[in-house]
Amino acid sequence: MKAYKYCVLAAALMSANALAQSTDGYGTTIRLPLAVSSGSYSSTLFVRNGGSDAASVKVTYYGAPGTPFAGERPCTTLSIAPGAVSENSLATLCGVPIGPASNYGQVVFVEQSAANIPISVFTRIQAVSGAGFSVEGFKIGSLTGGATSSTVSGLRRQAAAPGYQSNCFVGSVGEPVTVTWSLRTAGGAALGTPQTTNLSTNETVRFLDVFSAAGAPAGDYSNVQAVFSETTAGSNPGFVAYCTTQENVNFDGDFRIAKEADPDDLRSKKVGVSTSSALGTLLGLASGQDQFGLYLQHPDWVQCRINGTNAPQLEMRLEDPQGNVVAGGNNISSFQKVYLGEKSTRNNGVSGLWVLKVESRNLLSLSLPYGVTCETGNGSNPPLLVNHSVIEEF
Repeated sequence: MKAYKYCVLAAALMSANALAQSTDGYGTTIRLPLAVSSGSYSSTLFVRNGGSDAASVKVTYYGAPGTPFAGERPCTTLSIAPGAVSENSLATLCGVPIGPASNYGQVVFVEQSAANIPISVFTRIQAVSGAGFSVEGFKIGSLTGGATSSTVSGLRRQAAAPGYQSNCFVGSVGEPVTVTWSLRTAGGAALGTPQTTNLSTNETVRFLDVFSAAGAPAGDYSNVQAVFSETTAGSNPGFVAYCTTQENVNFDGDFRIAKEADPDDLRSKKVGVSTSSALGTLLGLASGQDQFGLYLQHPDWVQCRINGTNAPQLEMRLEDPQGNVVAGGNNISSFQKVYLGEKSTRNNGVSGLWVLKVESRNLLSLSLPYGVTCETGNGSNPPLLVNHSVIEEF
């Protein structure tokens, strides 16, 4: 989450349209990456109560360093009826005035009722001219840490009219974090020098003209990537990063959240590997059948394989939540990408628990250590051993 500068701030702020975000946007703690209150731009904040009881929402503004209202600033607590939407300006809600000074930062919304009441948030950031853009709020659990890198692509710099400038930002989430970031060409070659940024709790740091900030040689660029990695020693805190590319005549632009190819989230691994049970016991089939649970998100493609030297003595099959065999079978220890079907064709359109069953071929009673790997497009949990049973042959 980041911020902007005054004239440059005006340009940078115009560079945000829509966040690439799942429709699963409700939570009890929502973090808004950017809100603004200045002489050029103002934020209108919308908070919706998605529950069936009244919501009490605590709001806190975290101003970026160097702004007049830097650091933590409590805001008005919102009371929102079921199904209702609260609308407030940042100036009214948090006392961050509209004026010549440039104020920007993150805003955190916490639903604090006894019940878990889901809320959603977005802001409309609008210039005096009426031009503007929206920034979505993220439920806090979706802002994962840095076991993998997150990337923004398509950055551009151009001196000739109308002129283009790209700006990038990183923000900490609830605790200090160290973020290392760099620029790369479309082909992956380094541009400039990797940069390391240390952020205190809930801090936002900006890099206006990210090419200059990274020490890239002078000149025009197009289709450049910004890559962000969490590099905090001894821990794995969360962070958020995004970039904007602005057009410098009309201050038109866009907003791009940095995306992780394989998030550090065991609920949604693109490649899930299991070598032991949830209690740490190594997988080893002596007889019967091991059953693994997979929360798959169809429509999707999935492929699975049994790992290890004993794979030729084992077989597997994948069943949907209703017990229909989708892939695998007798004497099959791996299967290539299988389409799970359109949304309505499985489990009444609900993502659910699929079962991967592993047993020895011909029901041999052998001690067969093994592992299991499943790969998906939408992500899933690593295969989780949920049961062992004595069954007939497939």
